[in-house]
Amino acid sequence: MTTWKEQLAFAPLEAADRGEEVGRRLRHAIELGVLEDGSQLPSESYLASAMGVSTLTLRAALAELRGMGLVETRRGKGGGSFVKANTGDIARMQRQSLGSYSLEDLRDLREYRAFLAGCAAAASANQSHRLSMGRLDHASVEIRDCVQAADAIRADSKFHIELAASSGSVRLTRQEVALQAEVGPLIWVDPAGHKDAAAEDHARIVEAIRAGDAELARALAEEHVRRDMNLVIDERMELDGTATDSPHGSASGDDALAAIESLAAMFYGTAAASMREVEQAVRASIGSGVSRDRADSDIYGAARRAVVIGVPFLYGTGFVADQSYFGESWITWCYTPAGPESPQRLYIDMDLYDFATAPWRPEDPGDDNPIHTSHAYVDASGTNENIITFSKRVIIAGDYVGALGADVRVSQLQTAFDPLLRPLPPNTCIVDQHGTVIATNTGRFVGGTIPAAGHVVRRPLPGVPWWLCTGTPDEDQTPQPLDGQRPGEQPGALR
Repeated sequence: MTTWKEQLAFAPLEAADRGEEVGRRLRHAIELGVLEDGSQLPSESYLASAMGVSTLTLRAALAELRGMGLVETRRGKGGGSFVKANTGDIARMQRQSLGSYSLEDLRDLREYRAFLAGCAAAASANQSHRLSMGRLDHASVEIRDCVQAADAIRADSKFHIELAASSGSVRLTRQEVALQAEVGPLIWVDPAGHKDAAAEDHARIVEAIRAGDAELARALAEEHVRRDMNLVIDERMELDGTATDSPHGSASGDDALAAIESLAAMFYGTAAASMREVEQAVRASIGSGVSRDRADSDIYGAARRAVVIGVPFLYGTGFVADQSYFGESWITWCYTPAGPESPQRLYIDMDLYDFATAPWRPEDPGDDNPIHTSHAYVDASGTNENIITFSKRVIIAGDYVGALGADVRVSQLQTAFDPLLRPLPPNTCIVDQHGTVIATNTGRFVGGTIPAAGHVVRRPLPGVPWWLCTGTPDEDQTPQPLDGQRPGEQPGALR
């Protein structure tokens, strides 16, 4: 294998299901222009050997590609298998699949794509002195001449794949191909709307690479990808909005504000009620001196009942025993990873879970409100979800025995608040105490933060450290953090 394209398309397969993976690998390479229209594939024996599969497996994959119209086989002299690119139907099917993505999925894809593109651009800039810039130059502006969505998909994907390939990493390039195959078609529903802007972004990235400016290349690539993915998020939000009759700025704005306050109080109240249910079991079990196993069973039963009652507001609830009281830390938690109809136990390796530094661990509040509300965080040691946790300390006979908690997924907040935010002006957001957006009516703010800005109007929501923010600037006017930040404020907090 002498070129990055051959390494990418024909490298040995790693997946266990090689029969399915060989077809997927070749299909992505064709759809995205890695294997160009009209080019001849290597012989079946070469491909089978290079990809580490049997000839029968390879032939089955080629037959599937022929059925999709992506490969044609010619007989006789000069015959073989040839690429026959046909992305139109595939683009249509991908756009129709947009509804299968949640906003949280798309937010994660946005950040992952931005990370990969930034890494590729920076790596390319660091070795710009030995890069041949011709192909990257050509790929950067090719999109200007595209009229059809299918052509725009291929041109844009080709640039990003060439950018990844310029980094010199086949593994990074393969990840970019997979991402382009997954989300590339979703960006280009209307190529006329932003193809010139995309070409300008591409050209700036290439110029930074040519100049050897790794940091600028990284920043430009990340910004470009996030802007593209925000278009997809906007479109996904419009799918949700088709079922509502409340356009931005409608006369129902005052009602929406009251409903938002009521809903915030409902999330808080549901979390508090679930923790009361679990707390009763904790006090009854620990206070009566039953065995650890019996206490665990009783507490889990209460947590399961609380989750079932708290759906759809809650994702999970339970109790974490404190090491200082029991001699060891243990957790009893029920959550709903497969949906509200399927509550199940959460298992955590407590040897690896540092409860003392957990973002949701409640400190002794020293006031009349014993319930602590965490900021939004990724629960990497537990549920692996982006969540907010309500929590409360449990004191028995003057001793701290552990903490109660109730989880709410950020995606649940977005879904619940979405129809209430729609009547309000564009760029309206609900943020947590760190300025992280937990619900919004504008796609580009999903998963972002609102930096400190004096002209952003902030309205506190009852019972929770959340604020409804209006007057947030448009994208080209995003404010920077103000100098002279007040002592004790979190970076990026809103005034």
